[in-house]
Amino acid sequence: MTGTTIGSVRILGAAFFSTHHASAQDLLAGRERAFTPPSYGLLVGRARRFTSLLTQMHIEVCGALQSIAAEPPIAVFATCHGEIQTAEKLLAEFREGAMVSSARFALSVHNTASGLYSVAIGSHAPTTTVTGANAIAAGWLEASLTALEAQQTVLLSIADEPIPAALQGPSEVGAAAAFLLGVAPGAGRAAQLVVAPSIERGRTPSPPAKPSGPLPPDSLRLSIESPDINPLQVLARAVDAVTRDEAATVPLGRIQPGATLELRFPQDARA
Repeated sequence: MTGTTIGSVRILGAAFFSTHHASAQDLLAGRERAFTPPSYGLLVGRARRFTSLLTQMHIEVCGALQSIAAEPPIAVFATCHGEIQTAEKLLAEFREGAMVSSARFALSVHNTASGLYSVAIGSHAPTTTVTGANAIAAGWLEASLTALEAQQTVLLSIADEPIPAALQGPSEVGAAAAFLLGVAPGAGRAAQLVVAPSIERGRTPSPPAKPSGPLPPDSLRLSIESPDINPLQVLARAVDAVTRDEAATVPLGRIQPGATLELRFPQDARA
C-alpha cells in the first residue's frame, strides 16, 4: 500500500454513540433503533441546561473513556458543523423577537463541549477544537501529532448533530466517537496515520511533465470506491477496528488536495 506515514500511536480505548444505532457494529450492519438521546452523565445540575445534542454526544463518548485515563488528558474535539442546531435556534429567536437567549448564546461556540468537559472532570489540561468539512481527518491529525510531540495521552472526540431542516440538512442521525491515544509501546491497539494519494471526484489530475501513459488502476481507487467520505461509516469503522485483531484501513477524509488521511491497523501480533 502506498502512502507517507506520519506516525504511529496506540489506541487505548474507543467509544461510540449514535442516536439511531446501539453500537458501531449495528451501524455497519444496518441495524437501526428508534431515536435514543445520550445520557451524558458527566454533566449534572445546571451544567446540563441548554446543552445541544452535539455537546451531549461529545460528553457521552468522553465519559465512556473517563475511567481509562490515569489523569485528565489533553483533549482534541472535532466537528464538521459545530453547534449548528443552537445557531439555528438563535437565528429563529432573533427573527421572531429581535432578542436571543444569553444562556443559549454562551453555548453556541465551537469549544462549548470542550469547556464543559474540562469543568466537569476538573481538568486543567490543554484542549482545542477543530472544525470544517474534513474535521474527522483534521482531528485525527491534530490528536496524533499532539500525542507524539507531547508524549502524553490525548483524548480525541468527534461528533456532529443533524443539520436543521431550515438549512436543508442531509441527515437525521447524530453520532459521536471518542478515542484515547497513547504512545507507550505495547499498550492498546497499534495504528498508523498515513497520507495516501487520491483523486477527487469531478477533478482531473494535472498531467505529468512528460507523457507517461495512462494512470494505473490503483491510482483511481478512491475516486471510484469511496469518492465521498461518509462520517457515520468512518466513525463506526474506526471504533470497530480498535476492537478487532485483523488488519484494517479506514479512510478518514481529505487532508490536502490530492491526498487522503488513512488510519491503518496492522494485524495484532497478540491475537
